[in-house]
Amino acid sequence: MSSEAEAPKPMANRATRLTILCRGATQANQQSRFTSADALLPKEQTRLKVLASDLRPFDTVLHAPERPASETAAAFSVKTSLCPPLRDIAYGAWDNRTVAEVAQHWPADLERWSADPASAPHGGESFATAQARAVDWLEAYRATGGNTLAVTHAIIVKLLFLHVVDAPLTSIRRIDVAPLGMLSLSSDGSRWALRGFGTAGRTGLSAGD
Repeated sequence: MSSEAEAPKPMANRATRLTILCRGATQANQQSRFTSADALLPKEQTRLKVLASDLRPFDTVLHAPERPASETAAAFSVKTSLCPPLRDIAYGAWDNRTVAEVAQHWPADLERWSADPASAPHGGESFATAQARAVDWLEAYRATGGNTLAVTHAIIVKLLFLHVVDAPLTSIRRIDVAPLGMLSLSSDGSRWALRGFGTAGRTGLSAGD
């Protein structure tokens, strides 16, 4: 069951732990297609069961509005909350097209979009715009307290990682985030600290320490 996430309420003297999880793989991942509307691949349910058993239980489970994010979140709790700021980047005219199609028809636009974080030649969102709204949410969550899971998309995970480590947006091309990859953060209420970045559970990083 999913509901709209309420504004976080600070919890005094309680550390905040936040695991930002990339949703599971879809057919669009296999096809390198610009969309986040597809359902999870059947095999992801097995991987999610393993991951959910490896990580300590979460007090709160949030997810982006898109279907694969909500399906991923459901593996961790029967009660999840919608978090609109974690939505995928808007791809505009490129939505549902493959990278190969875009490269064939709009090669210069694709190169500009990749090189200039403020550009949006497809008419959707730029990296800079998407990062700004995701970071606004992240910084408002610093003093919430407890252990939260937030399920979103690979690009949003990358953008939040760059913010936390204070790296330039142009570095996004140097980062790969696989389905079910995660960013693990902690906060004392004044700032976020990086605890881990990569794969999780039995496939690598343990994010529930």
